[in-house]
Amino acid sequence: MTENRVLLISQVFYPDQVAVANLLTNLCSVLVKNETAVEVWCAQPSYTCDIRQTKHKIYNGISIYYLWSSNFHKDKFLGRVCNVLSFSLSTICKLLFSKEKSFVISHTTPPFLEIIISFICRIKKRRNIYLMLDIIPDGLIRLKKVSSKNIFIKLWQKLHLNAIKRCHKVVVIGRDMRDWLLSIYPEGSDKVIYIPLWQDEELIQPIPFTENPFIINYHLNNKFVVQYSGNMGLWNDMKTFGMAVNKEPGNVMFVFIGGGMRKKELIDSFDRQDPENALLIPFLPNTDYAYAVSACHAALVSLRKGMEGMAVPSKIIGIMAAGVPVIAMVPQNSEIAYIIEAEKCGYVINPGDINELIDAIEELKSDENLRKTMGTNGRKAFERKYTSRIIAEKYLSLIR
Repeated sequence: MTENRVLLISQVFYPDQVAVANLLTNLCSVLVKNETAVEVWCAQPSYTCDIRQTKHKIYNGISIYYLWSSNFHKDKFLGRVCNVLSFSLSTICKLLFSKEKSFVISHTTPPFLEIIISFICRIKKRRNIYLMLDIIPDGLIRLKKVSSKNIFIKLWQKLHLNAIKRCHKVVVIGRDMRDWLLSIYPEGSDKVIYIPLWQDEELIQPIPFTENPFIINYHLNNKFVVQYSGNMGLWNDMKTFGMAVNKEPGNVMFVFIGGGMRKKELIDSFDRQDPENALLIPFLPNTDYAYAVSACHAALVSLRKGMEGMAVPSKIIGIMAAGVPVIAMVPQNSEIAYIIEAEKCGYVINPGDINELIDAIEELKSDENLRKTMGTNGRKAFERKYTSRIIAEKYLSLIR
């Protein structure tokens, strides 16, 4: 008999197959298997799928409601703004008139909506768990995209902090994120919970390199493959990876899978158009991604300088699940660095340091035993700490 009831509010969800949608769809599927009734309010898909969905459907036991919203492609800025505003308006109206009392789980996409959700939950006496995936506007300030002196940014920061204080629990996905939050909200130590990111253990398994369909399909058998897979977004440094391509380390093929606002930065950093040692592939559906993530000898992760505590690239968990060594170009005091140093599953190099990046690639290329050791360490750590089953138990303990 189902005892727990949860409402998840998320702009992105199934059938979109971007990182946040995949993570939350997977988590909700596991929660349903653990006698939890999960209802999801999401927008019409606009990332990897643009087919408008019926108002309601059941997927993996999850009751999904696609609220009225536009679904312009995410690459169009004005279209993306329309998508956010229309979904937010629909969410606010539906939540105001809802008579349910189940837990509300919400997160940082879109970044300002939690301010309103937490207020409505307070007046309607509904418990709200706030999942912090990206920190905005503070991350934008560190990137110098906005000024901390701007009156609207100051107001946003104040309203966001008040929203955090209203929530029943706040879940952060990094220890660096927890440290940042407690630095501005020290009285919240009992409320702020660290629960790491996760990956579907049934989707990703280590696959021998020469037997991998992705490797066979792209004729990469005789190459040392270094791969970046996922969003090339605001927090990522793609220019340094492009500079590594220009260095042309011997017999190394760089494979870039995915897209985002920083993909142009990557392409513009190439010395020549269509370099022979680089392969660019758009986002892949989950079934193909399951093969692609293990189709390399080393995998890249990036977080720009100063972004510790602001974001945690989720791709590292999939890399560990695939049993592949990680080369992480991230700040030393970031969650990614903590994981790699604790689990001995890769290298941590300073953001923007092209020489360190090339040295790490060359070391892994020359030492097969080192690659195997790091890959095995990552996989074992994944099985102990980061599977969706293990993380779902942590969320269930909050809900209960």
